[in-house]
Amino acid sequence: MILDLREGAGPATLRCDICVVGAGAAGLTIATEMSNSPLEIVLLESGGMEFEAPTQALYDVDLSGLPHPGSTQGRFRVCGGSTTMWGGQALPLMASDFEPREWVPHSGWPIVYEEMKPYYERASRFLLVDGMNFDTDLFKHLGTRPPALDAEQIWYHFSKWSPRPNLREVYLPEVRESKGCRLLLHANVVNLTLDDKMERVQQIEAQSLEGHKTTIQARTFVLGVGGIETARLLLANRKQRMNGIGNDHDLVGRFFQDHPSAFVGYLNSPQPARAQRMLNVFHKGGQKYSVRCTATKQWQQKHRTLNVSMGTTFVEEGTTVQDLKEIYTSLRQFRFSPGLASKAWRTALHPGAAIRPAYEFLIHGRSFTPNARMLIGLTSEQEPNPESRILLSDKVDVLGMPRADVRWRLTDLTLHTIREFASTLREEFARASMGTIEMEPWVFEDSAQWTAHITDQFHHIGTTRMDPSPRRGVVDQNCRVHGVENLFIGSSAVFPTSGHSNPTLTIIALCMRLADRLKKELE
Repeated sequence: MILDLREGAGPATLRCDICVVGAGAAGLTIATEMSNSPLEIVLLESGGMEFEAPTQALYDVDLSGLPHPGSTQGRFRVCGGSTTMWGGQALPLMASDFEPREWVPHSGWPIVYEEMKPYYERASRFLLVDGMNFDTDLFKHLGTRPPALDAEQIWYHFSKWSPRPNLREVYLPEVRESKGCRLLLHANVVNLTLDDKMERVQQIEAQSLEGHKTTIQARTFVLGVGGIETARLLLANRKQRMNGIGNDHDLVGRFFQDHPSAFVGYLNSPQPARAQRMLNVFHKGGQKYSVRCTATKQWQQKHRTLNVSMGTTFVEEGTTVQDLKEIYTSLRQFRFSPGLASKAWRTALHPGAAIRPAYEFLIHGRSFTPNARMLIGLTSEQEPNPESRILLSDKVDVLGMPRADVRWRLTDLTLHTIREFASTLREEFARASMGTIEMEPWVFEDSAQWTAHITDQFHHIGTTRMDPSPRRGVVDQNCRVHGVENLFIGSSAVFPTSGHSNPTLTIIALCMRLADRLKKELE
């Protein structure tokens, strides 16, 4: 059932077993996992079915650290959340990402990769990607083999892309038809009320921009609203706990991480077609696979770095190839925009430029970009830094909620990681006869303002980190907020470290793990 608070729909008080805040990747995962259970779910969503500027403005932030475009550009207050706009890249964390590393302060998870592995398999099915591993299985499936890079230093593998990344389109029908789930649109959470002992959340109050209000009373509450908004909600609820909920030890909002990324140079190859065969996008069976060259655990230990991965961007001359890509993507995702016909017509007028890309795609299952510049980009893990954090601004939004103040800060360990891996890639690509990487000057210039070349990846991580001790983490190993027995967090906010991987697959896996636990506790 779908209700809309903007229209005043629904009773003044809703009662349920589980109230989930946020109908993005996390919320939709938990709702669908519960769809066949006897438990009653209320799923709150700030937005509606379409993008609305006044609702999106509730995500406005102040910046008191490095520039962080993803604070506003990478979050969407709409049913489906950011999955309505993302590309759908799926990649798990590496086993070593869960382990403590003595050269990376605050590293280590209270759970291990083996515990996550079955949930990663389920999360892959949820994203409609295949269950093969990310290297050897795909080498065979795609009919390729890795280049002659030193496997002790560089892991050549793939990330997978969901063929239907807009999860709302895939799973909203199931939520709508579920007898036990109610989705309430335009419901902005403005208050969490604790019981008299301040050990449980008693109710959540939500309000539409038009002033319609409702109260949700539940046995259990889950915040699935992302790394920035989770911290903001907990910090802003200061009526009963002066420092906010879950913040007895001043940890909420700290350790804010993203994936610092930068273009570091260009690959000049004597055999550009061969280089593209090795590094450009692979296609098979309606699915897309991107090549990643990632630092191995051994290499990270030797050089005392963070995790880091390389990707290649192929910048073409002219527009025909880009038109082809957009046509293919639109058809694959069943999205027919008004400009699709004009792109097809423009491509038909320049058939020559499309012949080689079409041949490579149809015969070899590869993307090919004629006359391409091959840009080398690095995506690094970020050191968990307590001074990189989400705070509350003195400004408030139209609902009277304090805005988030994003203070993104990097450490020199990020620069060290980029420099070391860039050097290794340059050496290994030359040794494997793949070409010469011409590095950007800033990479090795000590006087360069290196942070000016770094951008975020819209990945908001670590603000309510996981640890068994409330003195070191906001949630325990089961994603339960310390000191609040019925409040859980389902998002990348709970990640202690970020690895190099896009976080969504891990978010979904953790939410499936949480859903399993809640079923056992509440049914």
